Amino acid sequence: MKYGVFEHMDNGGQPLWGQYESRLRLIEAYDRGGFHAFHLAEHHATPLGMAPSPAVFLAAVAQRTKRLRFGPLVYILTLQSPLRAYEEICMLDQMSGVGGLSWAWAAAFRRSRWDFMASIPPTGRVSSPKPCA
Repeated sequence: MKYGVFEHMDNGGQPLWGQYESRLRLIEAYDRGGFHAFHLAEHHATPLGMAPSPAVFLAAVAQRTKRLRFGPLVYILTLQSPLRAYEEICMLDQMSGVGGLSWAWAAAFRRSRWDFMASIPPTGRVSSPKPCA
């Protein structure tokens, strides 16, 4: 039997840089402990997803693990260029050194998130009293 971990990267109530570092240390322990896989959800505009760009976080995972398979669950194609997603997948797979990347695609996105994304003006600035994270 193989074991894996599926992570949403919920808001942990600590500084975001510290949350990333503690999760990366935990993922290193999964690798040492013989876990088969780690998968990270892609969420936007919600405290359920403090890693809205899975490829960036998974690049750090690739550098810190040796045997663990990893990947995003899922790449939301409606939010990015398919070419860029393809290139990120290829790059992450090479960075893993062992072909450790696994991935999935999705075309769907919750309506509430679309409404939030549509509220962002072309400048990229969101008028919100809360800072990122």
